[in-house]
Amino acid sequence: MDKHLVRMPCNVMPFICEADYSITLGSMVHADRVAPFHVAIYLLQGSMEIIEDDIVYRIMPHQLFFLKSGVHHWGVKPFEQGSAWYYVHYYCEEPGEQMTELPRNIYYDTRVCLDWSASEKYVTVPKLTDCTETDRVRRFFEKLVEAHTHGNIPLASVMLWQICMESAWNIQTDAVESIYVRQIQEYIKSHYIAGFTSQEIEKICGLSYKYAGTLFKSATGQTIREYQCMLRLRKAEQLLEETDKSITEIAGLSGFADVFYFSKIFHREKGCTPREYRKEYIPRI
Repeated sequence: MDKHLVRMPCNVMPFICEADYSITLGSMVHADRVAPFHVAIYLLQGSMEIIEDDIVYRIMPHQLFFLKSGVHHWGVKPFEQGSAWYYVHYYCEEPGEQMTELPRNIYYDTRVCLDWSASEKYVTVPKLTDCTETDRVRRFFEKLVEAHTHGNIPLASVMLWQICMESAWNIQTDAVESIYVRQIQEYIKSHYIAGFTSQEIEKICGLSYKYAGTLFKSATGQTIREYQCMLRLRKAEQLLEETDKSITEIAGLSGFADVFYFSKIFHREKGCTPREYRKEYIPRI
């Protein structure tokens, strides 16, 4: 995961090569490329999926996302219609070998200037940040794009530095973990019937399966597989209530390959067999 994080030295400003506002008017996926520049995206509305080095990121409104230069990134799924965002392409030197990370307790929240002691340090920019002060961040990007459009590159670069500093300052461990958990939940919701592998979970969140499972259990009280099973049982309940399909058919449509295992799990969780459960809902069919 570390190789995908942007690190910015505190003694140089980033240089912006492109900055603008964009909105989807038709089918659009993210460009397939290995860019020589970093990319910052602030999503205003809609949603987009971007894959970086086989890690799938789903960006939602009011999230700030950074792609690192030199790392392959691309898109497969079209952005949601009407998605709108600001983006910035910028260059930034890599921190020197002797540089150390700037401690969070001396980040400045309201000004760009740092103490001289920070000149040989660097800031690590979070990969994906939930922005709480949405109007403030939007105004920053508006002014940044305006400054760049009028050729005021130094001002635009200073404003990008401010955005990166505040992103690094505001991000909390719990917020980062909640993003990972949400990514895992969304993936499971899309694949709970067909199933998924531990390697696929690792790809979508960039964490080891063991660590991802630990975060997921801590946040939801369920393991990844328990959450998948819960979704399958909900699907089975819906089919039992709303259709006259056989128990065997419902087992398969809910993701259970073995009807006997399905009945066993259903009884364990619901306290009755699928057939008994259906009897209670016969009027709905």
